[in-house]
Amino acid sequence: MNIVDFLPVGEENAITMTELAVLLGCSKREARALIFEARCRGAVICSTADPVKGGYYLPRTDDEIKRFLMFAQHRVNSTLEAIKSAKKFLKKGGFSKM
Repeated sequence: MNIVDFLPVGEENAITMTELAVLLGCSKREARALIFEARCRGAVICSTADPVKGGYYLPRTDDEIKRFLMFAQHRVNSTLEAIKSAKKFLKKGGFSKM
């Protein structure tokens, strides 16, 4: 199954993970794995966390890709900060030093 065939084109047509899983007849976890695999093969699949129109889509314009890149970079930066603080806590002895 090629998940790209099931994704709408354009940010305004984004499909939620729940809707995508129903459309594919699989779990949300399986749908996420299919998206990951397609991205690893080079597919440009964008996503947005917009509470009203959030979801996954194929980009129609360079601007849609740029917005996705900014969104994804922000998530990466947030995750790196969380990792950094957890490592720092463990380096200081973790709970055993409390």
